[in-house]
Amino acid sequence: MTHLNPDGDAVGSQLGMFLALAEMDKTVWALASERPPETYDFLGAGRLVITDPAEIHGKPSWIIATDSAEAHRISGDISRFRTDARLINIDHHISNPRYGDLNLVQPDATSSAELVLRVLKEAGYTPSQAVAKCLFTGILTDTGCFRFAGVNSGTLLVAAELLDTGFDPSEVTIPLYEEYPLTRVYLERIMLERIEIHLEGRLVMSTLLNQDFAALDAKLSETEDLVNRLREIRGVEVGVLVTALPDGMTRVSLRSKGLVNVSDIARSLGGGGHRRAAGIRTELPPAKVKEELVAAIGRILADSPSEATSSTYN
Repeated sequence: MTHLNPDGDAVGSQLGMFLALAEMDKTVWALASERPPETYDFLGAGRLVITDPAEIHGKPSWIIATDSAEAHRISGDISRFRTDARLINIDHHISNPRYGDLNLVQPDATSSAELVLRVLKEAGYTPSQAVAKCLFTGILTDTGCFRFAGVNSGTLLVAAELLDTGFDPSEVTIPLYEEYPLTRVYLERIMLERIEIHLEGRLVMSTLLNQDFAALDAKLSETEDLVNRLREIRGVEVGVLVTALPDGMTRVSLRSKGLVNVSDIARSLGGGGHRRAAGIRTELPPAKVKEELVAAIGRILADSPSEATSSTYN
């Protein structure tokens, strides 16, 4: 299992664990409410993910949730298995409440894929090329191609160990970063056209609407990491992308350069995540969410004056 609306670390850690257990001759299933986004088709194993719990026969002994910060965020219905199966929670989100029967939650890890590799090695397993490619995908995406804070020599050594299995990193980087669908490019254009500058340029927000996706026939998964474009602007401390969903809910992606702990802000509105990357799913309408975020982030930044002035961003 992994979390709803899976990103690269979610897909990579789930599929890596699934393939490794299968190679270890375990009877194992990869279950989710929907198959991984097409972005990750290059991993191949995504086609093995099942979406119907009825396809799982017998009584599994264990449920393994990877990269899911909270139990209610797990993708797929596991209710029929919980009576007999114990839940293992492998995650690196600081907001994780340790909801499993067994928990490996280490916020200092750069990705859940890194923790999956650690567990597998402790079990005496040596990663195959297919498993290594999945885990490398998780590490690469959650570290922003090794750009984000927290990356250290240990991170690079883990990546090198995975590359030593023999696959070419371009097999991962090209489909991830050089083959975007045209609809994603259009969504990025819309996002940039709607940029809102707040707090003297230290907070940049934008909004995507349900009708934007409908008009382009685009998928929500195509917005993964778009919010990083907002954080990349010089002088910006926090970038926020607010997305109105078809079901009436609002999804918020927050990215910080480190001064603002967006995980704390996300938790205050029912979300969670990391200090520099967090998310929220709420019933509040986009306008109200943005109002509350501007206030919350403004209170934090008020204690850290910037030399930037609002005229700089006119």
